[in-house]
Amino acid sequence: MTGVQPDNEHLKSCWQRCLAGNNTAFALIHATLFDGLYNYAFKLLGDHSLADDSVQELFIKIWQKRSSIGDIEKVKPFFFTSLRRQILNQLRDKRSKQQKIDSLPEPEIEFTQEEIIIKKESDSGLKEKILQLLNTLPERQREVIYLHFFEEMPLAQVADVMSVNYQSVQNLKQRALQNMRSANIFSLFFLLCAAYRLGKF
Repeated sequence: MTGVQPDNEHLKSCWQRCLAGNNTAFALIHATLFDGLYNYAFKLLGDHSLADDSVQELFIKIWQKRSSIGDIEKVKPFFFTSLRRQILNQLRDKRSKQQKIDSLPEPEIEFTQEEIIIKKESDSGLKEKILQLLNTLPERQREVIYLHFFEEMPLAQVADVMSVNYQSVQNLKQRALQNMRSANIFSLFFLLCAAYRLGKF
């Protein structure tokens, strides 16, 4: 993951060209969004191969249905929302066949050591403390933290991706940050998020 976040106006311009059938513009969208989508899919599925397949399938479907999709105001959130919905549907179908159940729990985000980056080996204890805390947060708090701080989505876009209202996302974020304050890792968490966005050491 690079530290450069996709510019929405650039993505909108690419998408407009996609609507006219420009596959080079679509390749640019693919190159810009693939890593973030793949990381998110892996969080939801826990399998590298399935994550890659899901993202590639998403791009194929969106390209095929681009005319019916039409204009997109916020391109990155649209792709993340579509991916989340696609994965939920896949999990629902799979679990319905295997367990014959109708309800489906929220996908579970799990943070990995690669995302909790600390330069010095002597800081490994802090790294483990942050990792442990993040992965013990309730599922929706974890998803908000990942999309907002690691994917740098505004809370309004996070709400769109998760299909909940803005206030719910705001509340989830505040509860998660309060947990970090209680564990005395609040400031360090933000430093690590900044390091992650700037690129791996």
